[in-house]
Amino acid sequence: MIDEGQVVVFEASWAGTFRGRSAFTLVDGLLRPIRSDAPADIEVPGTLLPRLTDHHVHLGLIDPDALLRGGITHAVDLGGDPSLTGRLRRDAAFPGSTLPAIHIAGAFLTCVGGYPKGRPWAPDAAVVELADPAEAETAVRTQAAMGASVIKVALNGVAGPVPSPELLAAIVTAARAEGMPVAAHVEGEGMTRRALDAGVNVLAHTPFSERLDPQLVARMSRAGTAVISTLGIHAGGGDDAPAAIARDNLRHLAAAGVRVLYGTDLGNGPLPVGVSEGELTALAEAGMGRDELVASIAGTARPEAVGPRLAWAPGTPPDTAVATAEWLATARATTIDYLEETLDPGPD
Repeated sequence: MIDEGQVVVFEASWAGTFRGRSAFTLVDGLLRPIRSDAPADIEVPGTLLPRLTDHHVHLGLIDPDALLRGGITHAVDLGGDPSLTGRLRRDAAFPGSTLPAIHIAGAFLTCVGGYPKGRPWAPDAAVVELADPAEAETAVRTQAAMGASVIKVALNGVAGPVPSPELLAAIVTAARAEGMPVAAHVEGEGMTRRALDAGVNVLAHTPFSERLDPQLVARMSRAGTAVISTLGIHAGGGDDAPAAIARDNLRHLAAAGVRVLYGTDLGNGPLPVGVSEGELTALAEAGMGRDELVASIAGTARPEAVGPRLAWAPGTPPDTAVATAEWLATARATTIDYLEETLDPGPD
């Protein structure tokens, strides 16, 4: 265990960009940056990544404890039973928790009969059906009361009815009043445009059922609408069209400066629990540069303090995006209390 006041030095660190030798001292249980030439009490032969976030998971469909072991320090649950995800969020806040830091959306908000109602993986408590825009405020406040910090709305025109523009606008307005962004599952022709018209903040998937025209891409860029990647969910599905559409859309979105967030839709199919080399490689192959790739999972902020969860990857970052995708997949997540044990795990 690291003692208060000790100096921990990494070969490099990420703070919105890569830095060389990086020194930190432990103050009140957090690592705070100090002069890079400070003598080390503990040398870490690798690169500090203050956080590695999967922006799209479903905790009720996976083993949540495996996330931290797999390199993920922060996770965003985008739809589930809020009694379960809310409990996990609270459990993660306890000292010594083996969970990543957790943010949740609570239940999916949709219209009557809308997706994902009736899906075998979506329990009744995971879906709230709204019959009228007047019900939006109560639905949003209920999710907030159960611990939500983001609202998830389903716009799946392929699977059935979708919220009307009026209902969708009411959900977004109610979420803004609570200080929460709105993430939308968009699937089907015209659903991306509907989400943008309502002021949705982030698309839960790279659109995979419609090709985005240049005007729509430019509009997303101007509006600051982000997109969560989830390219890996299309692998091995037997239909190459959604994968090709998603890759093509992401290539244009990234080129236009749209903010791309790493996310896997973990729980949707046989995806690895932890940092996915395949997802990161797909982003690199879509044209994202090395630092853009790292920012998608590690964020862009320069933290004033690091912890209690953090990650590190052996050695220093490669020069290319594709090589960096492979390198990031070797990252190890831990807590400050167990950093030394992570460095030297001992015999098997």
